[in-house]
Amino acid sequence: MPFPIQLITFVIPLRYFLVILRGVIVKGIGLEYLWRETSVLAFFTVLSLLLAARAFRKTMQ
Repeated sequence: MPFPIQLITFVIPLRYFLVILRGVIVKGIGLEYLWRETSVLAFFTVLSLLLAARAFRKTMQ
């Protein structure tokens, strides 16, 4: 895959989810080895919730 496209994939949460999924299902490793991907997904979750709450607050006013 070309390098610029590889850089774009770092902002897509599915990339991290697939790494976790492959690690748990195929390799049988636990989340203690996948803490980076888990923390990135948690960051995306918090960011999405904050942006959604902000947008919801604007529509309620």
